[in-house]
Amino acid sequence: MTTATHTKLQQIAKQAADHITKLNGEAETFEVVCGDYLAVIAYEAEIAEDKGDYWTAPYSWIEYERTTVKAVYDENGDEDKEAVRLLNKMLN
Repeated sequence: MTTATHTKLQQIAKQAADHITKLNGEAETFEVVCGDYLAVIAYEAEIAEDKGDYWTAPYSWIEYERTTVKAVYDENGDEDKEAVRLLNKMLN
């Protein structure tokens, strides 16, 4: 893997992390494009809740979350398996 490709994957990971932060626990499959690379990423999360009582307000938190890179396509439209493995490591 070239340095340029690795840099693009780092940019994809940053864009994906920013998008996941905005999801706030909502599961979604989305695409991230960086230059001539396209990544398909699935995000899953389970939210736990405390209903609260007379003294405490209700609140929720993300109990479980997982990010799975489904595929990474290069400029030729070919799937890059090595990029999938590396991007999965970056995001988990």
